[in-house]
Amino acid sequence: MTKMVYRVLEEMSSKPELLCMEPELVKISRDSLSLYESGQINRPNPENEAWIEYNGEYYAVGFLAQKYFEARINFLELKYENAIPKTLAAVGAIAIREGLKSNLDLSLGLLLPYGEWEDRERLEMGLTKALSSFSFRGQQFCVNLISFQCLPEGGGLVLTRSKKLGTDFNKVNIAVVMLGFRDISAVIFSRGISTGKTEGLGLAWMLERIKSRTSGQNLYDLLKAVHLSGSALKPRYFNTLARSKNAEFKAEEVAQIVEVAELSRKEYWNKVSIWLSMNIPVDIQQVIIGGGTSEYLVAELKNLFTYTEISWAAELEEDVRLAFNLPIKKDALCLRFTDVYGLFRYQNATSAISTYRAS
Repeated sequence: MTKMVYRVLEEMSSKPELLCMEPELVKISRDSLSLYESGQINRPNPENEAWIEYNGEYYAVGFLAQKYFEARINFLELKYENAIPKTLAAVGAIAIREGLKSNLDLSLGLLLPYGEWEDRERLEMGLTKALSSFSFRGQQFCVNLISFQCLPEGGGLVLTRSKKLGTDFNKVNIAVVMLGFRDISAVIFSRGISTGKTEGLGLAWMLERIKSRTSGQNLYDLLKAVHLSGSALKPRYFNTLARSKNAEFKAEEVAQIVEVAELSRKEYWNKVSIWLSMNIPVDIQQVIIGGGTSEYLVAELKNLFTYTEISWAAELEEDVRLAFNLPIKKDALCLRFTDVYGLFRYQNATSAISTYRAS
């Protein structure tokens, strides 16, 4: 999911809000868009019917791209390149949701994989130009990018942890490990000086492994079954994946999927643990672990990092739950929002928009 935390500064009493959009993105033609619109009976919520136009090109984003235009995630595409149309769609959807005007000031914070972070200046220039003139669902917008901050994934957790540690943060060796759906990354702070690496070893690696060894499966259904089942991989959560209508064949098919999933999980952790061992120095005094996949590998991560202190998502999960009044059953959502929320809190405290307007 594309995860966002935003706050509208029209009123100082306004509270932060969460917004999620599916990760799909696809370039479409004006004719395809016209055909889609001609068949619509009502107008869905803006985040579920997001399409934008800029530089004469049209894009469907999120649920619309996934459901109607049948877009699929391409793990080889660069996140920073997709960030421009996704940001335009997010800004447009928020503006419609909140009843804002077409001319806006925006303070923006983004998180990118460490391996793409070096492209942040190129991204800022592209965003500044695109935001200044684009349309969302046919409505023209002119957005003035007042401030832009781009950090590596895990940056929101680092900002939170460094605030808690104060000056001690620059006296110790700290690793930030992010385990996501597409990538994993490690950023090392040695007395404040940072280095890092990113690898395509997110949970999708394991799901692709299962998919290639079974018949007729797709990533979304596999992800749901794996998530619900947890590390134990209970057969009952894989029943819906079986394609056979024969009861005996169905039971055999489920057993095969579970067996493949268990093997793929072992292989996945083996790859991840080797990579982490190679990229996390043994003199690390604290490791901050975040990302949605970290919940799936909690036991293994605890065993791997027995030699150092672990900070789970910089202790931000409860803050997210309280800030947005989320029930306990939304634990996974709280975890996945910690990094974004950490950056939002920093951005909100240092926003240039209030100063800009006051001047």
